[in-house]
Amino acid sequence: MSKYAGTEGCKFFVGIVSMILGSSAQFAVPYVVGIVIDEMTKASEGDVELDWYTINYWTVGMAIVVVISSVFIMIRAATFNIIAEKISLHLKYDLFYFMINKDTQFFDETKVGDMLSRISSDTTIIQDGLSTNVSMFTRSMLFIIITIVILMLTSWKLSLVTIGGIIPVIFFIRVNASKK
Repeated sequence: MSKYAGTEGCKFFVGIVSMILGSSAQFAVPYVVGIVIDEMTKASEGDVELDWYTINYWTVGMAIVVVISSVFIMIRAATFNIIAEKISLHLKYDLFYFMINKDTQFFDETKVGDMLSRISSDTTIIQDGLSTNVSMFTRSMLFIIITIVILMLTSWKLSLVTIGGIIPVIFFIRVNASKK
């Protein structure tokens, strides 16, 4: 597979960087919402007047972060889709070239229409797997790592309890799912 993916390393790097920046920006949104809610609750608790400047400042900042995040997510999706299309194109080309170079006896024994349909559907499955699955897997792993880091920075004791509770549940589900 490195024959097909080897030329796309630079694009893959752009996709990974865009994914990291887009996901990181998405983590800023809950933080900003928390700041806005804190400002609103300060005003409702006492004689402090509602600070509209701070609320507007953080709300506009959140909108800017959402737009920037969306741009990076779009770049990630486009990059991974372009990589998958190019790999699929090269794979289809090699398969068809291999089929054309077969001897005539092979075509007498095999239905060409069924064979071409099968090749087309198989390369489409590979293309879908490359564009969606690889992108979602790396995004999910990044999300898990960033979440654990944020949990550890917030409260390492609570993080250990949470992780300690999740791991046995994962193993329980894994064991029970494999029995079926």
